[in-house]
Amino acid sequence: MFYVQTRVASQSGSSALLALMALLLLSLWGWGLITLSLTELSMAASYRDGTAALYLAEAGAKRALVELHYNPDWQPRNPYFEGRGSYSLAITAGTPIRIEATGTVHRSVRKVVLKVVRNAEGAGLIIISWNYH
Repeated sequence: MFYVQTRVASQSGSSALLALMALLLLSLWGWGLITLSLTELSMAASYRDGTAALYLAEAGAKRALVELHYNPDWQPRNPYFEGRGSYSLAITAGTPIRIEATGTVHRSVRKVVLKVVRNAEGAGLIIISWNYH
Protein backbone atom coordinates (compact mmCIF):
# COMPACT_ATOMS: atom_id res chain seq x y z
CA MET A 1 0.00 0.00 0.00
CA PHE A 2 1.06 3.40 -0.78
CA TYR A 3 0.22 6.33 1.51
CA VAL A 4 0.69 9.87 0.52
CA GLN A 5 1.40 12.10 3.42
CA THR A 6 0.61 15.69 2.70
CA ARG A 7 0.77 18.59 5.01
CA VAL A 8 -2.18 20.94 5.06
CA ALA A 9 -1.01 24.48 5.67
CA SER A 10 -4.18 25.50 7.54
CA GLN A 11 -3.53 23.07 10.46
CA SER A 12 -0.07 24.28 11.36
CA GLY A 13 -1.17 26.28 14.52
CA SER A 14 -4.25 24.35 15.57
CA SER A 15 -2.70 22.75 18.65
CA ALA A 16 -1.56 26.14 19.98
CA LEU A 17 -5.05 27.55 19.40
CA LEU A 18 -6.61 24.56 21.14
CA ALA A 19 -4.25 25.00 24.12
CA LEU A 20 -5.15 28.71 24.36
CA MET A 21 -8.88 27.89 24.30
CA ALA A 22 -8.42 25.29 27.07
CA LEU A 23 -6.41 27.82 29.11
CA LEU A 24 -9.14 30.42 28.65
CA LEU A 25 -11.84 27.99 29.81
CA LEU A 26 -9.82 26.95 32.85
CA SER A 27 -9.16 30.60 33.70
CA LEU A 28 -12.86 31.44 33.54
CA TRP A 29 -13.68 28.44 35.72
CA GLY A 30 -11.04 29.48 38.28
CA TRP A 31 -12.30 33.06 38.30
CA GLY A 32 -15.84 31.81 38.95
CA LEU A 33 -14.67 29.68 41.87
CA ILE A 34 -12.74 32.59 43.40
CA THR A 35 -15.79 34.86 43.07
CA LEU A 36 -17.98 32.22 44.70
CA SER A 37 -15.51 31.80 47.56
CA LEU A 38 -15.33 35.54 48.17
CA THR A 39 -19.12 35.74 48.23
CA GLU A 40 -19.26 32.93 50.80
CA LEU A 41 -16.67 34.70 52.97
CA SER A 42 -18.62 37.95 52.78
CA MET A 43 -21.85 36.20 53.77
CA ALA A 44 -20.19 34.46 56.71
CA ALA A 45 -18.68 37.74 57.95
CA SER A 46 -22.03 39.49 57.62
CA TYR A 47 -23.76 36.75 59.61
CA ARG A 48 -21.06 36.87 62.31
CA ASP A 49 -21.29 40.66 62.59
CA GLY A 50 -25.10 40.56 62.67
CA THR A 51 -25.08 38.03 65.50
CA ALA A 52 -22.54 40.08 67.45
CA ALA A 53 -24.63 43.23 66.92
CA LEU A 54 -27.72 41.43 68.24
CA TYR A 55 -25.83 40.27 71.33
CA LEU A 56 -24.65 43.84 71.93
CA ALA A 57 -28.22 45.16 71.61
CA GLU A 58 -29.44 42.56 74.10
CA ALA A 59 -26.60 43.44 76.49
CA GLY A 60 -27.55 47.10 76.23
CA ALA A 61 -31.21 46.34 76.95
CA LYS A 62 -30.28 44.26 80.00
CA ARG A 63 -27.95 46.98 81.26
CA ALA A 64 -30.73 49.54 80.94
CA LEU A 65 -33.06 47.26 82.92
CA VAL A 66 -30.54 46.88 85.74
CA GLU A 67 -29.67 50.59 85.83
CA LEU A 68 -33.35 51.63 85.84
CA HIS A 69 -34.11 49.11 88.55
CA TYR A 70 -31.63 50.77 90.93
CA ASN A 71 -31.98 54.36 89.70
CA PRO A 72 -35.30 55.35 88.08
CA ASP A 73 -33.81 58.63 86.81
CA TRP A 74 -30.82 57.01 85.08
CA GLN A 75 -29.95 58.32 81.60
CA PRO A 76 -27.50 56.54 79.29
CA ARG A 77 -24.26 58.04 77.98
CA ASN A 78 -24.04 56.83 74.39
CA PRO A 79 -22.33 55.00 72.78
CA TYR A 80 -20.94 52.15 74.85
CA PHE A 81 -18.02 50.38 73.19
CA GLU A 82 -17.59 46.65 73.68
CA GLY A 83 -15.04 44.61 71.76
CA ARG A 84 -15.40 45.17 68.00
CA GLY A 85 -18.71 46.99 68.25
CA SER A 86 -20.85 49.34 70.25
CA TYR A 87 -24.37 49.79 71.52
CA SER A 88 -26.48 52.81 72.27
CA LEU A 89 -29.58 53.22 74.37
CA ALA A 90 -32.65 55.43 74.12
CA ILE A 91 -35.09 55.55 77.01
CA THR A 92 -38.51 57.14 76.64
CA ALA A 93 -40.27 57.84 79.93
CA GLY A 94 -43.95 57.22 80.34
CA THR A 95 -46.23 54.31 80.92
CA PRO A 96 -44.90 51.99 79.69
CA ILE A 97 -41.23 52.95 79.68
CA ARG A 98 -39.69 52.31 76.26
CA ILE A 99 -36.09 51.10 76.08
CA GLU A 100 -34.49 50.96 72.64
CA ALA A 101 -31.04 49.34 72.40
CA THR A 102 -29.12 49.39 69.12
CA GLY A 103 -26.06 47.18 68.61
CA THR A 104 -23.58 47.93 65.83
CA VAL A 105 -20.66 45.83 64.55
CA HIS A 106 -19.02 47.08 61.34
CA ARG A 107 -21.98 47.59 58.97
CA SER A 108 -24.41 45.30 60.81
CA VAL A 109 -27.03 46.98 63.01
CA ARG A 110 -29.56 45.18 65.21
CA LYS A 111 -32.18 46.68 67.49
CA VAL A 112 -34.05 45.48 70.57
CA VAL A 113 -37.10 47.38 71.86
CA LEU A 114 -38.47 46.76 75.35
CA LYS A 115 -41.57 48.07 77.02
CA VAL A 116 -41.53 47.92 80.82
CA VAL A 117 -43.65 49.20 83.68
CA ARG A 118 -42.76 49.75 87.30
CA ASN A 119 -43.95 47.25 89.86
CA ALA A 120 -46.90 48.41 91.99
CA GLU A 121 -44.57 48.82 94.97
CA GLY A 122 -42.08 50.70 92.77
CA ALA A 123 -39.35 48.20 93.67
CA GLY A 124 -38.83 46.61 90.28
CA LEU A 125 -39.63 46.53 86.59
CA ILE A 126 -41.99 44.24 84.72
CA ILE A 127 -41.23 43.53 81.07
CA ILE A 128 -44.35 43.86 78.90
CA SER A 129 -42.72 43.20 75.55
CA TRP A 130 -39.28 42.39 74.15
CA ASN A 131 -39.08 42.82 70.36
CA TYR A 132 -36.28 42.42 67.84
CA HIS A 133 -36.01 44.78 64.85
